[in-house]
Amino acid sequence: MKKLLNIAAYLFFGGLTTIINIVTYKIMLDLGIDYRLSAFLAFIVAVLFAFITNRKYVFKGTGHVWQECLAFFGMRGLTFGVNLLGLIVLVQYFGLDELWSQIIVNVVVIVLNFVLSKFVVFNLENIKETIQKAVS
Repeated sequence: MKKLLNIAAYLFFGGLTTIINIVTYKIMLDLGIDYRLSAFLAFIVAVLFAFITNRKYVFKGTGHVWQECLAFFGMRGLTFGVNLLGLIVLVQYFGLDELWSQIIVNVVVIVLNFVLSKFVVFNLENIKETIQKAVS
C-alpha cells in the first residue's frame, strides 16, 4: 500500500511538474525565445517545484537538505541532457513540432527522474552506509 501511495504521489506531483514545464516552455516559445533556451528556462522552473514537492510529499527526504538538493539538481541535470538531446533530434532531424517534441521527450524524462530520485537522491544515507560498509 505504501508503494502505491508513493507512486500515486509521484504521478500527481510529477504531473504538476510536467504541466509547469510544458506551460513555461510554451510561454517562452510564444515570447519568441529559441526552443533550446525555452527548454532550459522551463527546466529550472520545473525542477525548483519538483524538488520541494518530491522532498516533502513523495520521498519524504530526511537527509541534509543541501546534499539532497545538490544531488537532485545533479540528477535532473543529467535528465535535462536527455531532454535537450531528444528535443533536438525530434525537432531538427525528424521535423516534429517543438511543443509536441517536448511532450514526447517528457515521458522518458519522467521515468528517469523517478528512478534517480527514488534510488539515488533521496537514498543518500543508505548509499553512504553501503559504501562505508564496503570500504571497512
